[in-house]
Amino acid sequence: MKKIMALAMSIMLGISAIGCSSDKIDDSEIVMSVDGIEINAGTYKKTLELFKQSIEAMYGPEVWDQEVEKGVKYRNKFKDLILTQTIETEAVYATVKANNMLPSKEEIDNAFKDLKASIEKDEEYKKNLESIGVDDAFLREQQEKELAWQKYKENFDKTTVISEQEVQKYYDENKETFYRDEVKASHILISTLDDKEKELPKDKKEEAKKKAEDILKRARAGEEFSVLAKEYSQDPASVTNGGDLGYFKKGQMVKEFEDAAFSTKVGEISDIVESKFGYHIIKVTDRVDEQTTVEDNKDYIKETLLESKYVEQIKKLGENAKVEKNQELLDKIKL
Repeated sequence: MKKIMALAMSIMLGISAIGCSSDKIDDSEIVMSVDGIEINAGTYKKTLELFKQSIEAMYGPEVWDQEVEKGVKYRNKFKDLILTQTIETEAVYATVKANNMLPSKEEIDNAFKDLKASIEKDEEYKKNLESIGVDDAFLREQQEKELAWQKYKENFDKTTVISEQEVQKYYDENKETFYRDEVKASHILISTLDDKEKELPKDKKEEAKKKAEDILKRARAGEEFSVLAKEYSQDPASVTNGGDLGYFKKGQMVKEFEDAAFSTKVGEISDIVESKFGYHIIKVTDRVDEQTTVEDNKDYIKETLLESKYVEQIKKLGENAKVEKNQELLDKIKL
């Protein structure tokens, strides 16, 4: 669920319009106030529609019937999630305003100008926005709220201290995640798939295998592996790097490839390995099998703890905000 909402938080561009069913509702009616900031039905409906479209663009319309809790479908949860996010957004804005950190008119003007330029490049999207009543005033307000949120985050990051004790505690509690078991390898792929990703006929596969066996002999005879890879490998992602795949953990490659890579000694070349992609020749160039230290991971741990504290702080602002809801009106606004 966090993943779904995180995707919806991105800039709401490139989405087709699908409105909410909210007949017989006066858009000027107030659906709620947050720390004295009033939100009318029109603004709330537009917000719902834009986030709804963002979700559908990523997951398709079938997402609404997915069960997220026992007996609760996502469509029923969605409004609550957006309502919570709206409350948190307004609570952050109120906090930024109270601390005299609001974005300047120039900052808002520049952000709005950039947003409008993006919209103007997509005529279809521009029409979609107009069809659901998203005007310049709404877009400008969203930009102001977004900038206020950014300023809050910047100030939070600057003023929040992560102690050495906190770092050590996190490391001790998650030590297994900092164990590094990785292989660095290069490979040459002789594909057994055609241009449409369909498997080649038997005779063509046999030709591919024979080609791979010949290349393996040359590699083991001392020819430069990277040169052979650049000449023969059919893996577009690694061929320009001489077949170099960098470091990878278990679970990142197909099983046949992974098993061979992790069982081949550093400096050695594997036998022919067949996977659904074709025939691989793998050369292992390094292996890391160690417990990394807290010092190795200090920056990552600090970033993780800072983000966790930030999320908790935003949640706290929303929970502590003075919220007044017109629940009857909110219930009338349907997806």
